[in-house]
Amino acid sequence: MRIPHVSSRLSKVMLPTALTATLLLAPSNAFATKTSDDDATGTDVCQIENASLQWGVKESFRSYISGTIANGGWETSEGAQYDTPHFTWGDGSGTYDSATGTGEISFSGTVQFSGHDGVLDLTIANPTFVLEGDGTAALLLDTKSSDMEGGVAVDAEQEWVGEITLDQEAIDAGATELTELGTTLTNTGAAAFAGFYEAGEQLDPLTVTFETSDCAADVMTADSQADTSASEAAGNQEPLVIPAPEIPWLAIGLGGFALLVIGFTIGFMVGGRKPKQPRRHAERPQGSRNVDELTGGH
Repeated sequence: MRIPHVSSRLSKVMLPTALTATLLLAPSNAFATKTSDDDATGTDVCQIENASLQWGVKESFRSYISGTIANGGWETSEGAQYDTPHFTWGDGSGTYDSATGTGEISFSGTVQFSGHDGVLDLTIANPTFVLEGDGTAALLLDTKSSDMEGGVAVDAEQEWVGEITLDQEAIDAGATELTELGTTLTNTGAAAFAGFYEAGEQLDPLTVTFETSDCAADVMTADSQADTSASEAAGNQEPLVIPAPEIPWLAIGLGGFALLVIGFTIGFMVGGRKPKQPRRHAERPQGSRNVDELTGGH
């Protein structure tokens, strides 16, 4: 008998159709892209607070301004203070990335130097201490200064004024004090001083103090708490309330249609065959015509 070929044909038709229906009915999250732990952001970034910056700018410059030649002085405002021999900016804040060693601390406050009856006028304000992650840091300042004729020479925000050498690349969590950091005048910083000093000149050392949290420990603590909570939940065997997922109506509709096609195909191939015809040739085996009709003579 050749009927097994019919079953084979049915299998070839039904298998891909059923597979299609299975894929269509699969939950949408089965095909979701896995998010790597590396994609999570912010786990290594700490908040910096209670920061202060002490810097005398340059001792020889202060002496010149307050001396008998310039007959000038300086004023502090908007949060900056002067406590000989340092200008101080407090209440700084920012961020620090423990993974890269980079960060920024911003301060508010203004210092204005003047002399020569107002012809010399230099204002520095709002310093930013930038950790560059390679053992160096940068000092940025809002600067405004006049030339020797009293005209505006520089008026810029967050100008790179000083290049700073750090004693350490990594910053420990908690309270940090970076003291007496060597600071070198940059090209743009020299322009801000109206040519009084050349690039490469040593400025007064700078001291920065601030506080950070231990980000790595915070992450580990959070993970431990999550594991502990999961263990306690398993021990108590309390029922979990799982939010109902969004129902993929489109996939269900397409899957239902695919199942309808499967049913129609099976019904057509099994139940919808042509009825047996009377035998016209007695020598022909019984049922051979029906099998040939189903299998196409193969």
